[in-house]
Amino acid sequence: MTTGLDGGLKGLGGRVACRVRVVVRLLGGGGVGRGIGVVARVPYGPGWALVGDAGYLKDFITAQGIQEAFRDAELCAQALDQTFAGRRTFDTAMQEYQERRDSQVMPMYEFTAQLAALDPPPPEMQQLLAAVSRSRPAMDGFARLTAGVTSPSEFFSEASPERLLA
Repeated sequence: MTTGLDGGLKGLGGRVACRVRVVVRLLGGGGVGRGIGVVARVPYGPGWALVGDAGYLKDFITAQGIQEAFRDAELCAQALDQTFAGRRTFDTAMQEYQERRDSQVMPMYEFTAQLAALDPPPPEMQQLLAAVSRSRPAMDGFARLTAGVTSPSEFFSEASPERLLA
């Protein structure tokens, strides 16, 4: 019996299996917990713009892709509106789009990278998660965090273990 990646690819055609192996190798092993890392691209150029995963890639463990794609599309549309209305040059508006995108994605990227490592959480996080497990409002807050509704910086600044234990 073949296990691991080769076992999973056994039923695929040769060309597809070969492509999957190349992608896995490029991503450093691929898959949840293997630390895809962040691949950030300049999201614009003459006649084109990127949103969501096309502009940057991170581990999929927090399932933020479609939400971030919609957010990026809105930011990009605002930048293009500035350009088409003559209020800013394309490069200036799109540079601002990139800066806004990057500042909004980094807190969730850092949280995602920590989760994706699948390492035991540091003691502070273990304490926080234990406190969250004993409080319905804290559980709801943590669910909003993992759903991308609340930013990690907002959740962790408000959700100190002392407050949750009170």
